[in-house]
Amino acid sequence: MARLPGPDKAFEPLREQIHEVLATRVSPSIREDLVSLLNRPGYAFHPDGLCRAGTLALDVHEALARRPAGRAGLLAAAAVELQMEAAYVFDDVADAAPGTVRSEDLALAIALMSAGAAAAAEAAADSPNGSAAMNHFCRAYSEACSGQALDATLQGRGGASLEEALQMTCLKAGGLGKFATGFMARVAGADGDGVALVERFGHHAFTLAQLVDDLRDACAPGRDSDLAQGKATLPVAFYGRTVDSPAPADGMLSQQICSTYESSGASLYAAILVHAYMSRAEEDLTLLVRHGYAVGGLVRFLESVDSGAGRILSAARGSLVS
Repeated sequence: MARLPGPDKAFEPLREQIHEVLATRVSPSIREDLVSLLNRPGYAFHPDGLCRAGTLALDVHEALARRPAGRAGLLAAAAVELQMEAAYVFDDVADAAPGTVRSEDLALAIALMSAGAAAAAEAAADSPNGSAAMNHFCRAYSEACSGQALDATLQGRGGASLEEALQMTCLKAGGLGKFATGFMARVAGADGDGVALVERFGHHAFTLAQLVDDLRDACAPGRDSDLAQGKATLPVAFYGRTVDSPAPADGMLSQQICSTYESSGASLYAAILVHAYMSRAEEDLTLLVRHGYAVGGLVRFLESVDSGAGRILSAARGSLVS
């Protein structure tokens, strides 16, 4: 699952709100474990962690409501971030090596989801249409969960088709983007057009970030690459269509496999999709501007995704030329 960037200025208020949610809505017996989990590298409380979904949600509030988020907006962003962290834990457990015991992490993920739902309910209660906000919260997150379930199914079965890999990416990553942006739009009191536009942007931006992540991790050295683990990502699925493509031995990628991957066109295929989703996200921003919304924060968010994509896309183009 992609690690998405967010604006530095929003990190601390959002982290403080997440701390408050855990302090007031989680049993003391599990609270310390949850804080420890969120302090792991890559998670919300780690010094280098990026509150991906939550800070994007705050950008959405400012764009649609034309003012910084108050307490209801911060609670909504905290709820979104907690759900995102829970999804990442489930994804991390699904990717763990066979035989690894991770049942305690699953319990923590469920606690994160419960805390997020409680925060969402309080935020929705202060929104113009609380029932519509909570309906979106549940419906959109379940769509992302269906992508997670499809990912696990394809991982267990092996040999995912390109169509299945793209469907999984759009459901899981794109679904989380729709969930984060649409819920905050409801809390901010946006009309139907505003909700639909930011949902589209969230879907395209998160799918884009996931594709960049998949390009980076496809043929990385060692046992942690997506190719070595046989993940159902688009580059791996494309590579699997290559005639007589060798399989990793003992989970390690040989030089032959890396060379075959680089010449298979898998990176180029994924890079083309990255450009397509970037264009779609840019079109979404144009439409939001035409509707009179202040999209400065959303532009910066997309630019940060684009800056992370540059090196990955350059490498993909370089492998094609060679």
